[in-house]
Amino acid sequence: MNVKYPVVVTLASLTLAGCARYPQAAGHLIRTAFIADCLADLVGRDAIERKRIRLVTPVHDIGKLGIPDKVLLKPGKLNGEERSIIERHSAIGADLLAGSSDPLIQLASQVARHRHERFDGSGYPSGLVGANIPLAARIVAVADAFDAMTEPRVYRTKMTDDDANAVITAGSGTHFDPLVVRMFLAGFSSVQRARAAANKILALENDVAVVTKFFGVARSASSSMSHPSET
Repeated sequence: MNVKYPVVVTLASLTLAGCARYPQAAGHLIRTAFIADCLADLVGRDAIERKRIRLVTPVHDIGKLGIPDKVLLKPGKLNGEERSIIERHSAIGADLLAGSSDPLIQLASQVARHRHERFDGSGYPSGLVGANIPLAARIVAVADAFDAMTEPRVYRTKMTDDDANAVITAGSGTHFDPLVVRMFLAGFSSVQRARAAANKILALENDVAVVTKFFGVARSASSSMSHPSET
């Protein structure tokens, strides 16, 4: 796959910005990307498509940059108005990534917009149903949900793998694509290995090192990816 270097730097820079949005964001973004890559393999995608999905997954929630802290970081259940606000992140992220002629950025925009669609059409922002939801978004939806449930958040403790898998199983055909769920469960040992591989990268000293390692961006280029907290 011929991925243009400036495009990878753009994705890396956006990922780094996303890492600053809430505590432990880097862990969630990188683990979700590794798991999405694994799931793409399990559902039969080729190496080129797997790489494309892996590279765009860390920016799937980039629209959260536009969500106020009082909503995004609220340590409790969101009310109706707050839920409406946080749901805007899909369109915000997609719009942020829109307009590029590069296929990889276009895929990133597509995933950002449609990752919260549900297989039965009850999701947002477009209410897409089944195969009308882009496959990459359906894959990232499962990977994202699993990792989110198995890490602690400000409003809850983390679930066990078994409990998270039970939630995903219950959502097959409603929330999630049944094929992706089936492959996720059948290949769960591979999912666990993917998570372990991600955690090795996450053991690096800081977010810049983690993002640089993940994207394979040269160290000399990483100096241009200043962390938002350093600017």
